[in-house]
Amino acid sequence: MGLESYQLGVKGEEAAEKYLQQQGYQILEKNFHSQQGEVDIIARDRDFIVFVEVKSYSYRSYGSPVGAVRKAKKQSLIHAAQTYLFKNKIQNTYCRFDVIAIFTKYNGQRIIEHYRDAFYVS
Repeated sequence: MGLESYQLGVKGEEAAEKYLQQQGYQILEKNFHSQQGEVDIIARDRDFIVFVEVKSYSYRSYGSPVGAVRKAKKQSLIHAAQTYLFKNKIQNTYCRFDVIAIFTKYNGQRIIEHYRDAFYVS
């Protein structure tokens, strides 16, 4: 990943955090790492713990941002979520996985798309 791509990702995560706070979410943790994965943002939305994957794009690409979260990434998100719940002794709580896509236009304007329940654990 190049520096420009990294910076786009960092700015996207900051925009996603601000967006979630504006929607009433409580940010619990950012960039949580486990041995097999990372969750960009962990937040509380009423009765739910929400594990959020942020996808940042500098242009409107073909396909869905949810589709960009492939099987291996889902597995790493699930592992990180399980680790977070275990380490924090959280049980009997509703959880979900969301994807937030941040599209940055050439003029710097950001478009935010929030996909709730982007995928399920089976």
